[in-house]
Amino acid sequence: MRSPIVAIVVAVISTLASPTHAGEPAAAAGTVAKAEKCEHGVKRAICTRCNPKLIPVFKAKGDWCDEHGVPESQCAKCNPKLAKEGVK
Repeated sequence: MRSPIVAIVVAVISTLASPTHAGEPAAAAGTVAKAEKCEHGVKRAICTRCNPKLIPVFKAKGDWCDEHGVPESQCAKCNPKLAKEGVK
């Protein structure tokens, strides 16, 4: 059974990971997304390198690359397309 905090964080991550938020034009979401990105090229709110406390959440979702120590969804080494999008 997940703790309520993990469930809330998973819900927030799922919402933040969506390409656009409901009701926002795509261009505005893209502009906001660039401003929110950290030095690793992912959204600051979901970056496990900036926020190590998020690691258990990604592992609980099964989104983890053991080889590179980042979520699989943020692993530019395993997903070259992410590297082209600026993920480091």
